[in-house]
Amino acid sequence: MPRPIAEDAAARLRSYFEEAGYTETGLASRVSLSEFASAETRGLPRMMERTSEPSPGNALIRLFWLGLEQSREAVAKVIPEDVLTILLESGLVEAAGPAMVPQVAFWPWGKFLVATDLYSAFKMARRDLVLWPNPTTHTLWRHAIRGRSAATLDLGTGSGVIGLLAAANSDTVVASDLNPRAIEFARFNATLNGVANMETVLGDRFEPVSGRTFDLILANPPFFITPRNDFLFCQNPLELDGLCRRLVKEAPGHLNEGGYFEMLCEWAEIDGQPWQERIAEWMEATGCDMWILHAGKQVPDIYAETYILQTVPDKSQDAERFSEFMQYYRQRKLAAIHNGFIVMRRRSGGGRLRIEEMPRTDSGDLGEAILDGFAAHDLLEACAEDEKLLAMRLRPSADARLDRIYLPAEDGWHVESIRLRRESAMPFQLGLEPFVAEFFRLFDGKRTASEAIQAIAGKSDAPLEKVRSESLGMLRRFIECGFLVEA
Repeated sequence: MPRPIAEDAAARLRSYFEEAGYTETGLASRVSLSEFASAETRGLPRMMERTSEPSPGNALIRLFWLGLEQSREAVAKVIPEDVLTILLESGLVEAAGPAMVPQVAFWPWGKFLVATDLYSAFKMARRDLVLWPNPTTHTLWRHAIRGRSAATLDLGTGSGVIGLLAAANSDTVVASDLNPRAIEFARFNATLNGVANMETVLGDRFEPVSGRTFDLILANPPFFITPRNDFLFCQNPLELDGLCRRLVKEAPGHLNEGGYFEMLCEWAEIDGQPWQERIAEWMEATGCDMWILHAGKQVPDIYAETYILQTVPDKSQDAERFSEFMQYYRQRKLAAIHNGFIVMRRRSGGGRLRIEEMPRTDSGDLGEAILDGFAAHDLLEACAEDEKLLAMRLRPSADARLDRIYLPAEDGWHVESIRLRRESAMPFQLGLEPFVAEFFRLFDGKRTASEAIQAIAGKSDAPLEKVRSESLGMLRRFIECGFLVEA
């Protein structure tokens, strides 16, 4: 583990890494940010070639990305003595005779430099491994609400990277973890990056913040559903998805009114029970509105194979581990493992449940889209009575787009399809019939919904009551997806 570092030493180290090109851009030009040099990828020769020229950046990459011990003499030729002293005194490298042996990896993320365990610690299956930022870290932060928060909790902080990111929008961030090594890394990373408003606390789940409440709780818990608990950072220690269920049940007690709990997780589908029923039980009596964004599912045998491939270095154990996993799943009648994102908002009178497929998008921050989604459902609730909806003046959201696709035909161009979509980070879309598209275009913020329905009814052969009933249903769907907002 890194040792405590003084603020001036941290500032010197941080600025030196940046000057040396140890940044996201600098690393990407020499090595791949999506892989380690390992026997599996066989990428080490290529990365060694790209970092062969003596330079400060290459020396840092070989130490803290590739995790290779270097000659102290060679390192001293390109890295200043004061920086080497800080590295040694902070336990980031250790002297072993004439060699300098790296003890941590460094990950650049935007303006931050994040210390984690080296890949070698993962290969040795170290149970209290402190993992580097990975795809789940990116997914959680993309979904994180970025509004001002008086108090934010980074639950299961690991290296502390989510807490560092959240600190910019928070008066106070509390970073908690049950792994003592994670707390040490998170504390070191806060000092290294000059983040003064991040507090670290040790303990399981919400125990270390008993009696405290937050405006925002972000969680990337150990959610993998396995029969083992080899790694603290990823394996759910309770039966099936028990940890994620418990966090959903406990989180509302630590939310302020209007506060949000956001969690990346997996959950089980049991034979004979729709998964929607299972997860709906989690939110009972929570006093929260809950939005489930379902990302996908895997059948148990593929899930087991994938997990073993990613986490068991010794291939000779594959058959034994796979058998162990499948026995565990069969005994519990596991039909599938689902994954996705859960957002809860504490609200007096809350209790709405929304379940949707997660829109496929590779870029953009989704926090604002999540707030828009809750606002849309608030609007739906406000106009639950037909008469209130009929009196409402609605307009298209700023990011709504109505696309018509035309195909050539013998007698000219024909409309092949009409699509209503949003150009937001969460790109909902609906296919529309021409008549419905014409109805949508009537909402300009000036007409009431009643007047728009009257106008479209005049172009239909159907009875007014039928048009009215179907139009109200369509309106509610437009509002739910954020295509229409109150004028």
